[in-house]
Amino acid sequence: MKMKIASIGMVLLLTIGVITVVSFSLGCTEQEEAPAKPAENTSVEPAETTIPELEPISADAITGIKWQWASFQDSDSPENQIMVPDSENYTLAFSPDGTYHIKADCNSGSGTYTLEGNNLTLGPAAITLMACGPESMDGEYLSLLPSVGSVALENGQLVLYPGNEGDKMFFTNGGQAEQ
Repeated sequence: MKMKIASIGMVLLLTIGVITVVSFSLGCTEQEEAPAKPAENTSVEPAETTIPELEPISADAITGIKWQWASFQDSDSPENQIMVPDSENYTLAFSPDGTYHIKADCNSGSGTYTLEGNNLTLGPAAITLMACGPESMDGEYLSLLPSVGSVALENGQLVLYPGNEGDKMFFTNGGQAEQ
């Protein structure tokens, strides 16, 4: 009997530990620094942003499609593109009513979005917090999405620009999204 109670206690302790770690890691992904005060010496030209001039897109062009995260291009090494294994497990779907739905491996959720021209803002998502395993890219996916600021369509792919560093997330059309 003591062994059974000890086993139950250990399982509860491990479950609480996993939930705490996952909650903490997701809660620490979005921090905004105050902009630096501009220097008085303006003789140096400002650095160019690496995000190209983007064509405005309409919501109709991206809604109703289940977009699958296919790859990621880091601005630090633009010649290397990180391919996403099992891209069907990392999806993003926009609805005409201003909501989006995501699948991040074993987790899923939804939130609201705004699209103005090519400026895209993804509001916070209500998402499940299951541990998907060591091979999962759910942590990377969920940390990149809140920082998306721009969107484009290039060669039939949806391209999201997280932050302003020139990083790119590439999505392929995975078919019609479920409504």
